[in-house]
Amino acid sequence: MYNVMKMRNLILVFLLILFHSVTGKTIVSNDIKDFEKKFNRIMVDLDSVISNSKNQDKILVEHYNFIKNKIYNKELLIKYDSTLNNDFFGCAGFNIAIDNSKDIYLSYGKYVVDKYQKYPALVYAIIINTFQSAYDYYNHQRLFLISTKNPIEKTYFKIDALTLEALFLKVYMNDSPNKLGYFEKLLIGDLSYNLNSVSTLFEETDLGLLHKIDMIKSEKLNSTKSLQKFIDIGTELLKNTDFKSDSKWKNYCSVVTLKTYVYYSRQVVFDVVHIKDGVTENSFKLENYPEILATIKKLQDIIKANSGFLSYYSETLKLYSDFYNK
Repeated sequence: MYNVMKMRNLILVFLLILFHSVTGKTIVSNDIKDFEKKFNRIMVDLDSVISNSKNQDKILVEHYNFIKNKIYNKELLIKYDSTLNNDFFGCAGFNIAIDNSKDIYLSYGKYVVDKYQKYPALVYAIIINTFQSAYDYYNHQRLFLISTKNPIEKTYFKIDALTLEALFLKVYMNDSPNKLGYFEKLLIGDLSYNLNSVSTLFEETDLGLLHKIDMIKSEKLNSTKSLQKFIDIGTELLKNTDFKSDSKWKNYCSVVTLKTYVYYSRQVVFDVVHIKDGVTENSFKLENYPEILATIKKLQDIIKANSGFLSYYSETLKLYSDFYNK
């Protein structure tokens, strides 16, 4: 049952920790008071939505309550960050200082409170996303810290947060389609497709290809055969990728697929030789694998020649931003 007293105490915690920005500088009194009032209202409403909904998801509730308790116990702070994007993307975050495990906090910008009245589902989803990132940190801390330097793991954690965000919208907000914006509808619709379109559009990553090349390290092959398999995948991309479609989306996806191979290649190769040959991070050099470098270079040339299709990303972000700024 909804614990009113506990939620009131939680609100008090919010009030106590929102007086300073993430830089430690005191924010103008009126600004912070306005933010406090609006953000705490959002948290009360979100808690009510999750607690009182006739539809429930056990995992989401477990993760949400876990982070709520961390906040209640003052283990996790919430801070106002005026430097965050004034947009639906990049307006909130989960933050850790690698050299200080106690410097952990959730940050939210002005956009979150300003858009709440008109787009509550969007704001709830943004908060759930940050809560999930925090949950992953507390429950998979070693891997989460590795992800700060490992682009593959970093992307997986981002998709994990987006997945819970989409799940929240599907379970708790789907009964109110008139309250859903472009981004919320996309997340709900793409959830059954493992967020492949969302990851392509917003993370510029072909998740299918990423999983494929990431799995090479786990296959029962020696390093030579594993690296050859990676080269073969790149060769297939060189052979089969074209930009003959009249669809901007399909051509954009083709460029993203090539970028995925190139961007994650260093991590893929390192993981293979580290696991199979014991090569250390300090001794690893991609230059020691000329055939792979040659494949990457050919793909980079194709990406460069067709980089105009990447404008689909900025055009779509603008379309979504404009929708929420109406």
